[in-house]
Amino acid sequence: MIEAVHIEDEPRNLMLLENFIREYCSEPISLVGSARSISDAIKLIRDKKPQLVYLDIELSQGNAFTLLSTFKELDFQIIFITAFSEHAVKAFRLNAIDYLLKPISIDELKEATARAVERIGRATSPNENILKAIKGLSESSNNKIGIPVNDGVLFINCDDIIRIEAKGSYSNIYRSADKKITCSKNLKYLQRILPEAYFLRVHHSWIVNLKYLKKYYRGKHGYMEMEDGSTVSVSVRKKGSFLQHFPE
Repeated sequence: MIEAVHIEDEPRNLMLLENFIREYCSEPISLVGSARSISDAIKLIRDKKPQLVYLDIELSQGNAFTLLSTFKELDFQIIFITAFSEHAVKAFRLNAIDYLLKPISIDELKEATARAVERIGRATSPNENILKAIKGLSESSNNKIGIPVNDGVLFINCDDIIRIEAKGSYSNIYRSADKKITCSKNLKYLQRILPEAYFLRVHHSWIVNLKYLKKYYRGKHGYMEMEDGSTVSVSVRKKGSFLQHFPE
């Protein structure tokens, strides 16, 4: 028997899918838990260690990428649940990712579950295309991400972040209104989960939100001035990619 969990923030949808699973997929699948928030989902997955996760993309505290980015490895199969348009769903098809489009079809549920069961039997791990596809969708749909901090995960809007400074294996995240967060992850991790459209690594010690860029000062040692009055160096190695966004 394969153990599974269900992550969904809408009570009606949570109950509906679980009833479908128990009625039509009960032979290979045993539901061992459910969660409605990202924080509860993280705890549930770590405690139960399921082989399969039915995961809604849009959650009240963020989205599926916010949740998945808290795990170093995805050692479980995932069936995504989405209300996205047909255009966005193409990203799933291209990456061979299983998904259920709302309203959920029983036949599609059975087919997606069967494919997941087959992959579990072959001990096939989800690949990084899952994260890439979800990241692309999250950039266009939900602007909130989870930031690992010492006592848990803090959920903040990307638009509030002005700049991020490397501090060894940690990072200082500077937000609007002079707020600062110490993140327990390094810049490489944050660069991976932030929207690429407007967050740019301009130095080995800095990531900036281009929306807050006030002025760029040319020269061999070019630097930028941010809306909060801070200045950030642009390294020689990163200068080319930076100027692609703002040509001299």
